Amino acid sequence: MNENARRLKSAKDLRDIFLSTNSKELFEAFSSLIEDTDISEIELETDFNYYFIGPDAPIAPPYASIYLDEEDALMTKTTMQIRDLYEIMGFKNSLKDKVPEDFVGLELDAYYQLLFIEIEKDIPYLKELRTYFLFEHVNTWIFKFTQRVLEHKEKNSKAVILIIEKLEEFFNNELKIKGEVLWVIQKRK
Repeated sequence: MNENARRLKSAKDLRDIFLSTNSKELFEAFSSLIEDTDISEIELETDFNYYFIGPDAPIAPPYASIYLDEEDALMTKTTMQIRDLYEIMGFKNSLKDKVPEDFVGLELDAYYQLLFIEIEKDIPYLKELRTYFLFEHVNTWIFKFTQRVLEHKEKNSKAVILIIEKLEEFFNNELKIKGEVLWVIQKRK
């Protein structure tokens, strides 16, 4: 698997984890991202919900507005800005009126779609839009989110830590290569 294929797979797996709607989908996405794990489906779902969903207040709410605007506030100016950006990008929020647009799963979906189209459909002019989204938005909050998870290891969730490490690794790599699509590597293979 070449580097661009690995990037697409990581983005898709991370997206699928955060957009999963049940324990089976969550476990399938997790198992695709993290191979050879002894973590059970029940353990994964329990820990994932504890950190990101509830029923009690989640440890690390997966919404950009929590980290960029008023603490513990959803549907703020950040959400509206991302809604506008998605409109410019041509994305439709299939979860509209259910999930705010600044939800990490939707942001991973937008990033994945831009990267996929750029690489698989050979449309390099999308790079500017994708790198803007990466540097001017995702980079402003994603590491605050991951840091909050890592600061609250009291549940000692191996599964959640693995997900967060993969999320950090993915975006650190994207930032390191400045979002460049590795055309040279892809064209040679």
